[in-house]
Amino acid sequence: MKDYIDILFDWFKLNSDDLLLSMETVDISELTRNILKDWIPVFEEKLIEYDIEIPEKCIQVQVDADGYIRSINNLVQNVIAHGQASLIRINVWEEEKRVKISVWDNGTGIAMEDLPFLFERLYKCDKARLEKGSGLGLSIVKQLVEKMKGNITADSLQGEYTVFVIQFSMLE
Repeated sequence: MKDYIDILFDWFKLNSDDLLLSMETVDISELTRNILKDWIPVFEEKLIEYDIEIPEKCIQVQVDADGYIRSINNLVQNVIAHGQASLIRINVWEEEKRVKISVWDNGTGIAMEDLPFLFERLYKCDKARLEKGSGLGLSIVKQLVEKMKGNITADSLQGEYTVFVIQFSMLE
């Protein structure tokens, strides 16, 4: 219950503009590597294969490090909690002066009719699992990413895959 209250409190802070982000220049490659190294034992314990592709090159962006960490952790946690996946792929790459970070899984997928509502607060795709999750996680991720001047998209084919892609402008 405390976790749900904390999540709800964070969501309210984001919506009231009380959350001040500390934007800083970070190497998104290195930061992403540091986040994911803690997930590898979880993947192995849950028997989820993983494919992680992050360039060795320094890719500088302006983000709030804590907000970015929370966003990536939430997306990975969603795969583990809801995706029923046997494979997760996480990629970082550059494209047209932007850096893209994708979290892809081969799990149950999301119905086409649910995709437009994924980032709405309290929206849950799986109506049969109402006890699982707060319905706020993806809404919080979207708000954090947008407050960091990025964007996030989702695509899925039910029974095949789900992919979330976060984009930020690169520093020159």
